[in-house]
Amino acid sequence: MAKEYQDSELPKLYKYSGLFVIIVLVMLHWSQAMYFVGGQSVRMGSLVLGFGLIVGAAFLRAQGQIVKHLPFVVLTGSYFILLAMLTRFQDHSIWYDRQQQIFTVVCLFLFWSGYILAREKRHDFVSANQLSLIGVGFLALLCLIRFLEFVKLISFEGSARGFGDTTLNAVGVAFANTCLGLVFLMLAILNKNLLRKGLYLLVAGAAFFVVVSSASRGAIVWGSLAMVFFFALNRHRGYLTGRGLLVALLSLLLILPGLVVLYQANYAIAERVDILIDRFTQLFDLFRKYGGDSDRSIGARQYAWDSYLSTIDQWIIFGEKRQNGYPHNQWLEIFIKFGLLGIPMFLMSIILFFKISWSAVREKLHPDVEFSIIATLFMFGYLSSLSSLSLQVNRVMWLGLGYLLGYYLQRSSRQNHV
Repeated sequence: MAKEYQDSELPKLYKYSGLFVIIVLVMLHWSQAMYFVGGQSVRMGSLVLGFGLIVGAAFLRAQGQIVKHLPFVVLTGSYFILLAMLTRFQDHSIWYDRQQQIFTVVCLFLFWSGYILAREKRHDFVSANQLSLIGVGFLALLCLIRFLEFVKLISFEGSARGFGDTTLNAVGVAFANTCLGLVFLMLAILNKNLLRKGLYLLVAGAAFFVVVSSASRGAIVWGSLAMVFFFALNRHRGYLTGRGLLVALLSLLLILPGLVVLYQANYAIAERVDILIDRFTQLFDLFRKYGGDSDRSIGARQYAWDSYLSTIDQWIIFGEKRQNGYPHNQWLEIFIKFGLLGIPMFLMSIILFFKISWSAVREKLHPDVEFSIIATLFMFGYLSSLSSLSLQVNRVMWLGLGYLLGYYLQRSSRQNHV
């Protein structure tokens, strides 16, 4: 990703658009923890502000040329309306759930914003050393500590995975806070200042404790694979060399006391760790026995997949009648909801997934901070969608789909002009 313009040639606000994107990725995923700082109004305010900033970043980067992307918006918007009409005709449950309708529209705007951000990108993100990110890091750490204090408060429930009488669910908590932790972990790795690196690692560690409190296996497995993708994507930076590993070790030693204090001050984390270990043990036992129903979570998914596949003739053309819930698999969900009309969405999804995976392994992309973070979060969201999460709540996946589509189309356009 070579720079095409010098800093002095770029409008000041344009250069801030990349910073806004990083801040937005934090704001969209700390909202659950923000609830324990300022209540529901602050939580929703964070989501609304984050959504507004990502759309604003797209407009800033387009620099008054937003109209030229109108054909793409009209084309994809028309396809979206067609799918919406189909689900209305089939009487899907989403038409009786205002919140899910809002989530769907948000994902569509994130898809458009990601596309425009990539198509209008004319300069690498300056660096991960932006001072404003330090303030965001401290605020995120405060929110996460308050979340952990809440987990401690309700720890009397013992082996329960839930979060008391709140509306939070384990999968949602794990997904959002893994995204948050990944953002700060990548900022820490990409940052050259040791103190800032330490702060971001501490935030990532606190987010990891929140994920552990959900006892979610999928978030840990898919998050780990997403970081493998990140290192493959950034292998030119030499993070796995002797010097890179030494810096990583020093950074971990720097934050180790803070993580120890967080852990020892909250006995509930140890309880949730035991639950998580038990769930992984059940998973390993299941694979070792080549099947069985000892794991309720996997058993429920297997039952849903078998049930849908056994009735494929009833929904493959126009989708399922009165569709409700989700089958814990993105590819299956597309066809269950939209039937054969979902083929364009499915092809875009699977092509971009394998294309960026191939690029990370076989090409030297030299990605900047923005591309690295969005692509890695996309990989996490995409992998998560294969075992959990419905289409309308996987925000990072839709932002990433739009961004990667815009990136590859822009790259193809530049190659054709050479």
